[in-house]
Amino acid sequence: MGGKLFVRSANRVLLGLALVCLGLYPVEAASGLDAEQSIRAYKELQAGEHPAVQALSQNELAVLKAVSALKAGWPRQALQILQQDEVLKKDPLAALIEAEAHRRQALDAVARAGSYIQSLDAKKKNLETADLSQDLIEAEVRLQAFVDQLDGIDGVPYDLLALASNVHNVFMVDKGRSRMFVYERDDSGNFQRVADEYVVTGAKAGDKQFEGDKRTPNGIYRFVDKLSGSGLDRKYGPVAFPIDYPNSLDQLNHKNGNGIWMHGFDVGVGRRPPRDTRGCFALPNDRLQAMSQHVRLGDSWVVVGENFVFSDEDARQQQLDNVRSSIDAWRKDWESLDTDAYISHYHPKFRAGKKDLKAWHRYKKRINRGKQFIQLKLDDFTIILDQNPAGFSQMVVAEFEQDYRSNNYADHTRKRLYLARDEKNEPWRILIEEQIRP
Repeated sequence: MGGKLFVRSANRVLLGLALVCLGLYPVEAASGLDAEQSIRAYKELQAGEHPAVQALSQNELAVLKAVSALKAGWPRQALQILQQDEVLKKDPLAALIEAEAHRRQALDAVARAGSYIQSLDAKKKNLETADLSQDLIEAEVRLQAFVDQLDGIDGVPYDLLALASNVHNVFMVDKGRSRMFVYERDDSGNFQRVADEYVVTGAKAGDKQFEGDKRTPNGIYRFVDKLSGSGLDRKYGPVAFPIDYPNSLDQLNHKNGNGIWMHGFDVGVGRRPPRDTRGCFALPNDRLQAMSQHVRLGDSWVVVGENFVFSDEDARQQQLDNVRSSIDAWRKDWESLDTDAYISHYHPKFRAGKKDLKAWHRYKKRINRGKQFIQLKLDDFTIILDQNPAGFSQMVVAEFEQDYRSNNYADHTRKRLYLARDEKNEPWRILIEEQIRP
């Protein structure tokens, strides 16, 4: 469920520096903004005129100023910013930035000294090895989020192709960006972004496969419960919302484990690095409380993936038309009572409950013998694209109202289909078929 607490302090920073200098600390270069982007961010933060700057707390503003200065190649300015505020001296992320700024200043000084003292070469190598960039990923993620706000990530994510009337909102957990975007229906019925939050995910990269692998699962889920009060360990914050992992697709792919929640931090913990849970996704407690106001159990969807694409309406509409066309062809072949044509819309790995494709074929052939006609009406679609599906090129989840009538039977259900394709130029085929409610 939750992750081991990862609370940094100035003492830990100094210990980390010592271990690095001894060659005992793993070093990995951090990715992030280039110097030009960092200079631009620094100037905007200094000017303080942009709404994205004005929305920042004083603490966060100082941290972003310092890290942008550091990435721009100005360690002295970073130190000046951090040393102006007594509160920042207790901030673990600020302490890391300060330590890295001191290291870079020391490197500059050693470089200026040249070969004046022969032993400086060894000290320079130690300083170079002591790069704390890996530990500044949280700061870089926050700075990237700020730059995205300057530039604007426009539109709805490409994955959200259609959203039915019963969908209250969608929580998009982007593990690549360490951010969670929340989209909610406005008074006009259109979906708008209402939140962009820093989020902590599993300690290990990649898609969850088994219990204890410390990965956050990729997939399409819903919040199904709310945990709070005495039944919730304080290390998970004030409230937690489990999702329905493992779902039918996860089970088909032999993924296991459970207890994947959206939760908070332990009391008194204000910061955690981007990858620090055992598989859940976690937010600072004040932000969790704010997000909890948006959760509607059963009606809030959760999409977890890597580096979501934000595309224009035309691209989304083209993909939606493609999926809807496949579903409509399936409907027509079902109505035709041609069982072989109908079954061609199903994937070889298809499952419906305990039935595989052969059993489903036999079942439908037997049912169709007693039919003189079938009429189907499909309506109120939710169609969400999963761009990181295990074992397939692409996957969509489609839910809709299904009105079924024949000469000897009629019903109305809400149905869910998982449609997959092994290659992007292949037709969509049904992998899983489920009845959500009668």
